Amino acid sequence: DFIVKQLNTVLTPDMTTTVLLETMAGKGNEMGRSFEELKAIIDRVKYQDKIGVCIDTCHLNDAGYDMSDFDSILDLFDNIIGINKIGCIHVNDSKNVIASHKDRHENLGYGTIGFETLINVCYMDIFKNIPKILETPYIDGNPPYKFEIEMIKDKKFNENLANDVNEYYKEKVK
Repeated sequence: DFIVKQLNTVLTPDMTTTVLLETMAGKGNEMGRSFEELKAIIDRVKYQDKIGVCIDTCHLNDAGYDMSDFDSILDLFDNIIGINKIGCIHVNDSKNVIASHKDRHENLGYGTIGFETLINVCYMDIFKNIPKILETPYIDGNPPYKFEIEMIKDKKFNENLANDVNEYYKEKVK
């Protein structure tokens, strides 16, 4: 009720912004750990064209969705919410096994979801014009995004990610 009330307070018909509810891992008392929970919120929002969903790959895994069968996840999402509501994807691997409800992001290809699955999500035609955001952890205090973006663009897993990140930032400090 609180989330819906707040959304209905801030969303106006003349807004050009769309608010995206993020899929959640299900830790504690979070809302949005299932598509049904997100739908229950979305259905009660007054301005339906101002609300959407951000898919987080780690959160889906940790909530119990089998990322290795992402087509089935999308079919389920489409049946419950509607595929047109997806406005963004957070691309992250997970440190956890499926259904752990922990929300611990991992660098691309270094977690339980795996590089190939994440690359397949990134390159799905349906997501061609949807923003994708990396939320992977820093490596030894340094952002790995330059190298992870290269992995995504090249569609090639970098087995030496930590070393490459550390070498890159060591050179920048000189």
